Amino acid sequence: MLSVVMPIYNEGHHIRENIARTLDVLRGIGPFELIPVDDGSSDDSRAQLERAAAEWPDVRPVKLDHAGKGEALRQGTRAARGDWVIFLDADLELPPEQITLFLALQRAHDADAVIGSKLHPDSTVSYPLIRRIYSLGYFVLIKSLFGLPIRDTQTGLKLVRRDLLLRALDLTELKGFAFDLELLVRLVSLGAKMAEAPVVVRHRMNFSSVTSADVVRIARDTWRVWRSLHRTSAPPTSRPT
Repeated sequence: MLSVVMPIYNEGHHIRENIARTLDVLRGIGPFELIPVDDGSSDDSRAQLERAAAEWPDVRPVKLDHAGKGEALRQGTRAARGDWVIFLDADLELPPEQITLFLALQRAHDADAVIGSKLHPDSTVSYPLIRRIYSLGYFVLIKSLFGLPIRDTQTGLKLVRRDLLLRALDLTELKGFAFDLELLVRLVSLGAKMAEAPVVVRHRMNFSSVTSADVVRIARDTWRVWRSLHRTSAPPTSRPT
């Protein structure tokens, strides 16, 4: 079974529509569950999720106090029952139709994880130029610090074996922007075999909302991941069976 974990924060104006679209995709794949995780929204997201769960039995909401996207993904994964977990952002900036490609790539590469990448040569990305520059700069930084086998840590579409994902999550601490980076670093340390997937991204967010304080926080959290890795890391194990 496939578990789709969808973190939500103040998405009430379109969340039922987006859930319905995602369900349409999942029904053509096989057994599934959709786990929307409300991260303490201040709008009517929670009420909309309750309506969705009453209407569609495959929707299993999780409700949290506001703790950050990383914690929402962590708790959603712990509530999941599927053999595989896929992370999907609730705004559908990354359309859910791409899930079928991720599953096909997993089978083709016999991968433990398939990671979406905006930097993949086959990706279609409609981001403003400044956001592309920031993404490329962050990639260069991450590559120099961690040497990960994938180019993009921050794209919100990821498919991972649930048993391995739970082991990696037990090693993570962050709840914000750098959670994705920390998770991938831990998956690599556990010997996960990764495949990189192209993505289609439909830009929705106003990039001007990213402030200098956000940049400082991103840099600080990235440093925390690097420091934690070098303080506690053990030699990578063989690929888990």
